[in-house]
Amino acid sequence: MTSLSANTYPELEESNSRREAQYFGLAFLFLFLTAVALAVSPAARLDSWAALGTRLAPFSVLPVWIGSAWLIRRVLSRSKPDRDPILLPVAYLLSGWGTLEIWRLLPSFGARQTGWFILGTLVLVVVFRRPSDLPWLRRYRYLWLSSAILLTMLTLVFGTNPSGGEPHLWLGCCGLYFQPSELLRLLLIAYLASYLADQLRDDVQRTNWATLAPLWVIWGTSVALLAAQRDLGTGMLFVGLLAVLLYVAFGRWQILATAGGVTVVGGVLGTLFIGVVRLRVAAWLNPWADPIGNAYQIVQSLIAIASGGVFGSGPGFGSPGFVPAAHTDFIFSSITEEWGLLGAVGLLGLLSLLVSRGLRAAAMGRDRFSVMLASGVSIGFGLQSFLIMGGVLRLVPLTGVTLPFVSYGGSSLLTSLLGLAFLVHLSAGKGGTPRFDRPLRHVQLGFSLAWFALALALGWWTVVRAPALVSRFDNPRRALQERYSPRGAIIDRNGDVLAATQGTKGGYTRAYPGVVVAPLTGYDSRVYGQTGVELSMDDELRGLSGYPALTEWETQTVTGSPPPGLDVQLTADLNLQEAAMAGLDGQVGAVVILQGQTGKILALASSPSFDPGKLDQNWDSLTNNPDSPLLNRATQGLYQPGMAIAPFVLAWADQSNVADLGAAAVGLAEPISIDGRTLSCTPDPLRPRTLGSAALQGCPAPLQALGEQLGSASQHNMAAAFGFDRAPDIRLPTAGQAAPGQVGTPDPGMLAIGQAAQTVSPLQMARGFAALMQGGEMPGLSLVNAVKDPTGAWMDMAPLGAPERSVDGPAADAVRLLLTEPDGKRATFSARALTGSGETFGDLGWFMGSALDQPDVPVVVVVLEHSSPSTARSIGLRLLDLLGQG
Repeated sequence: MTSLSANTYPELEESNSRREAQYFGLAFLFLFLTAVALAVSPAARLDSWAALGTRLAPFSVLPVWIGSAWLIRRVLSRSKPDRDPILLPVAYLLSGWGTLEIWRLLPSFGARQTGWFILGTLVLVVVFRRPSDLPWLRRYRYLWLSSAILLTMLTLVFGTNPSGGEPHLWLGCCGLYFQPSELLRLLLIAYLASYLADQLRDDVQRTNWATLAPLWVIWGTSVALLAAQRDLGTGMLFVGLLAVLLYVAFGRWQILATAGGVTVVGGVLGTLFIGVVRLRVAAWLNPWADPIGNAYQIVQSLIAIASGGVFGSGPGFGSPGFVPAAHTDFIFSSITEEWGLLGAVGLLGLLSLLVSRGLRAAAMGRDRFSVMLASGVSIGFGLQSFLIMGGVLRLVPLTGVTLPFVSYGGSSLLTSLLGLAFLVHLSAGKGGTPRFDRPLRHVQLGFSLAWFALALALGWWTVVRAPALVSRFDNPRRALQERYSPRGAIIDRNGDVLAATQGTKGGYTRAYPGVVVAPLTGYDSRVYGQTGVELSMDDELRGLSGYPALTEWETQTVTGSPPPGLDVQLTADLNLQEAAMAGLDGQVGAVVILQGQTGKILALASSPSFDPGKLDQNWDSLTNNPDSPLLNRATQGLYQPGMAIAPFVLAWADQSNVADLGAAAVGLAEPISIDGRTLSCTPDPLRPRTLGSAALQGCPAPLQALGEQLGSASQHNMAAAFGFDRAPDIRLPTAGQAAPGQVGTPDPGMLAIGQAAQTVSPLQMARGFAALMQGGEMPGLSLVNAVKDPTGAWMDMAPLGAPERSVDGPAADAVRLLLTEPDGKRATFSARALTGSGETFGDLGWFMGSALDQPDVPVVVVVLEHSSPSTARSIGLRLLDLLGQG
């Protein structure tokens, strides 16, 4: 068929030229708006127009881009007027977009990429002035390919890496480097196209496969050379290229099946015997197992993609630089973070359009060489795009190839533009060879499925998995955002500051009054993450919750950061917190103070503790301290209750009608041996020798006998009734343990004296003791009292747990009366527990008390490690005195 020319259908050529000009215009508009956004973003983020000039350099891309587009169109209007009107605008848009992104990430590399773009355009001009059928490429195929192989071989001896690491795939020096394997790939395609075109003169069925021996030799040499270079990504690309191109040539599905088998076998062997392959496969299969080691790059890439969400953080507002090699291998994650799912799908659409138009040019090729060359170049672009985007999205193992036209790399950009020149030349063909229609349609279908898979993976990471990934402790974007958007304050019930943001925009930091607040607030560290209220109320404190959705979106879009964080008020009292921490000074233990009626926590003290404001400086010493200062003992410490369990056992026995608390105690002063140690008491001769009095004097034998009567199942029910079998939820990390009947095979007597496997936290004991002080009603606990909304009004926060009935009123009242002091103002109880075994054996001192004369019936619980009940009691009484003072 005769090709269409300007003399045949001039109106068609005019229409093509006009469409191409329109596409270039749209591309330029997109790039212009992107450059404006990059220039404005620093000023918007800092809310200061003084920062406007910090990113004007990317505007230099625009005149270079528009001048290159004008020059190419001028040359082609004479030499190739009937070209495809879509190829050039799409490729130039990808190049411009990638160059702007590189400028945004690393300005010095952006300047180099701009220079390579200029050089690539000049190469296009030279190629477009050559004859349209590319005879020089076909005639001298052995010369071109041999030269590329020789240059690639030279890297084995003279190779270097511009970044100073491995592998050494480049030649050059003094800031100018070239990667020969990029050129080798394109010239190998040209060689394959030329050789196959010569071999396809006979019918397919009569093709002599032995005649393809030179092809296997050349291809095998290239792949072996790449393997020696450890350029495994390009090697995998070569395998795919050959397989798909042979399928186009011969239409046999066995070729693809064989290539797939070879790839799988090669992957298995590489995993077994090649370290770099083994590491990449491990990072692909389970990156979460080593997120700060070998899988750091892929994990950070997925976090970046998730951070983009559907709409992206906006050009210039993201933090793609946290991903290593963000400008090269991982530029797709960089673009996705700032442009979101929509932008990433747009980029995917541009690449798929480029490949499909290239395959269309192949289908319209006027001869076999044109078909093979256009197919090879298009397949190369498609496979390369899928491998790198699929690796970034964890669809396939990471290969390390570049994204055509987009990634940084002069060799890659130059080679891609040269391949584009071949496609534009061949797109003017108006012939077509029917024998290739079916395999080309199948190749197009295969790529369509690949693009669809990539789009699904994008949706998975940006929508489904985004919340979990963005909230990971190793996501550094949260800390960066807090430098620009002030985090809300944490205050106590009187308005005293427990945690606040200080500094100016762009340099905000978190400040705390000192060690005293750590058990309440936790910490917010840019290095070590968060805990405590800083973690549980993070969305409110960061301004991610509490604002109207439109306000959040508008602020995020305009400034790249969420709105100012909302203040959070706790139920705690800073004065009581300071007193509790002071009481523990020099001790290892915990204090809990709460309102018995409301369940509001007034103080949580843990010793030793830490200063949340100096966490980064002291982390090593804190984590190496055997006393575990980072552990909040008030909520997370699990202790042997020992005889402190006595009031609860007595109440349960009374309710169960198992024993009369006023009955005579049996074996009052009899000691009990536990792992070679003795637990005993010295009864007060002035007190009655009743069961209740004996138990509250710390005499274990009567209580042990009572436990035998109750049995382990009943005590299991008791532990559940008082909440000892579950961790209370107070928006802080808390600990809990299974009830006694679920821990081994406990001795009911040992359970009753608190020396079995059951352990409790001070917070659990405080809630249970509050129930005994109030007729058996356990309050729902709360620590966060209110959140200040954007208008300045306080919104109350309900307790996460509801009040519960533990025991009936008469049983609780009976125990409360036993514990009440003669003046009737307080109910107090102190007890001893044995903990540990062997050389680690020690004493625990418990104290539980309540101010019965206060309207909210406050409760104080103290536990001390390696100390006595008397010391715990003295601390608890001082705190009760302070509560009595108002």
